[in-house]
Amino acid sequence: MRTPLVLSLIIVFACSPALGSESAWVELTPGVDLRLVSSDVVTEDGTVWMGLEFNMPEDTKTYWRVPGESGIPLELDATASTGIGSIDVAWPYPKREIYDGYLDHSYYGPTLIPLEVSLGADRPHIDLDIMVGICSDICVPAMARLELAPSLDAADAPNQLRIRQALADVPLPDDSEDIFGAALFDANRNAVLLARHASEFDVDTMIAELVGTTMVFDAPRLSSDGGAIVFPVLGRVKPEMFSEGTMRFSFDTQEGSFETLRPVTTEH
Repeated sequence: MRTPLVLSLIIVFACSPALGSESAWVELTPGVDLRLVSSDVVTEDGTVWMGLEFNMPEDTKTYWRVPGESGIPLELDATASTGIGSIDVAWPYPKREIYDGYLDHSYYGPTLIPLEVSLGADRPHIDLDIMVGICSDICVPAMARLELAPSLDAADAPNQLRIRQALADVPLPDDSEDIFGAALFDANRNAVLLARHASEFDVDTMIAELVGTTMVFDAPRLSSDGGAIVFPVLGRVKPEMFSEGTMRFSFDTQEGSFETLRPVTTEH
């Protein structure tokens, strides 16, 4: 991953613990604030949906799960929390863009990233250390601590609505074989090829990722015979990186966003 030309580190001191459905707003950079919100609804699976809510100007962005060539990945550390198990991020479908010659996956303006938090036996107290990339004229990694002790006594309707709206943009799993076939990494092309079964499918919105990595793939293109979708890797990689790997392909349609998983084989 290439690094931005200008990079500084902003550290925000821990805010006071909040009781209820949201933490206090914390300023990450001038004009950019972050807080933790909770739906306060415990599911049958013993989880509660929360969210990282960014208040950003429309020309300011943060980054997706695979941030891109110049993007900065989100890092969460909840080891100081009590009364919870895992925290899983549910990533809304991002915007792919070329910015100053770099390919990034971004969210602009006010953004909520949902978090599924599994609850333990004790009353939860969330103590979350965060590092996140914020980019406007320059890109900076900002660090903050958010604390929240959700009440869980009754649903917080406004937060629940915002979290549901964000979840509506999270790609749904698509396990069908109607559109895509097998995935192959071609070392000679330095690209992943995904078999294309549906000739009418629009490939332009597709984003490829090798699960568990931040490897960056270029925008998709069709093979010369139209039988495969080609995702060039940006930068040279070793074929061994794909050994027993899984590719995830996210795409947007008029019916919503979807994602499909494919094991990837290699061809030297």
